[in-house]
Amino acid sequence: MPDRSVFDILTVVGNRPQFIKMGPLSAELRSRGYREYVVHTGQHFDDNMSDVFFKELDLPTPDINLDISSGSHGEMTGRMLIRLEQVFLETKPRCVILFGDTNSTLAAALAAVKLHIPFAHVESGPRIFDMTSPEEVNRLVADIASTLRFCPDELSVKNLAAEAITKGVYFSGDVMYDAYQRYSKTAAARSDVLKRLNLLDSDYALLTVHRPNNTDSPESARRLMELFTKSPMKIAFPAHPRTENACKRHGLWDAICKMPNVAVFPAVGYLDSLQLINHATVVLTDSGGLQKEAFFAGKPCITLFTTPWPMIEQAGWQITAWRDGGIDTPFLLKQMSEFRPTSKRPDLFGDGRAAKKIVDTMESHGWLESHTR
Repeated sequence: MPDRSVFDILTVVGNRPQFIKMGPLSAELRSRGYREYVVHTGQHFDDNMSDVFFKELDLPTPDINLDISSGSHGEMTGRMLIRLEQVFLETKPRCVILFGDTNSTLAAALAAVKLHIPFAHVESGPRIFDMTSPEEVNRLVADIASTLRFCPDELSVKNLAAEAITKGVYFSGDVMYDAYQRYSKTAAARSDVLKRLNLLDSDYALLTVHRPNNTDSPESARRLMELFTKSPMKIAFPAHPRTENACKRHGLWDAICKMPNVAVFPAVGYLDSLQLINHATVVLTDSGGLQKEAFFAGKPCITLFTTPWPMIEQAGWQITAWRDGGIDTPFLLKQMSEFRPTSKRPDLFGDGRAAKKIVDTMESHGWLESHTR
């Protein structure tokens, strides 16, 4: 492990959305001469979910990978907590950056606060007000324990205030919007995913589904099959590894792969993902990150779970097809053809300079001392 004198800040990441959020912030840190020690928990481990993002976004190679990628929520969080505590004790970071709401976030927040290490929580404040959701619990713990809280939108600031959290709270805007603006042109120039999937001249729905609520039970599997068999347009379906495994458990995977109106393919890198979003007719997802990316791209989005971004729906750019604990397939099928927003998209997630504002704030709090300036 390096001595703390050779780096300025320690960053913990573990999954696809966190790699994307890390991209603009790491670039901003490097542009100012700061040195970042990166810990990858291994939560997303295969190339399409991990390595490709570091290559495409020109991220610094992780200094250490904990390789913790399987097990129950409790098992994974416990193993991460043990390993992260060891890393923090050995590296003795002055401060830590965490992102989002994953098991990696929770474990790193617990390790940092118990060792009295100040940390910044990027994407602080979103709420779905459902304590049965593991992500909601992770958000709450990280927000309570953090020292600096960077909110992607004004509603998140209000959510924290309603919980009596007002100190160290900043509306920075969303680093995912920074990333979308930064990499969309690169994706258009470099990605050939539309040609590979024969989608160049097609209206298609981009579907991502990975939450246990939508994959693990026989009833959730039945609803997905109804969507595939009755869809009014072609479906581009990048399958999350856990979704593929769930479909195989239900005995549906081979049938889905043979459907002529469904383009099934492994989870893709960020540039391919941007191309698929930017050219989709409609986006169907239970991913909070993809909901925002659809909004950035000006695409109608139908959510397949409770959303942490109700302001998108209030602005007329998103509707929810989640009813009574599952996807309302008849409603979803109808809205795939009919839901086309016409209202102007408001600036909900800042001005695309979130990374700059975050680093400015860390500097103002004395967290960063460059060795090169």
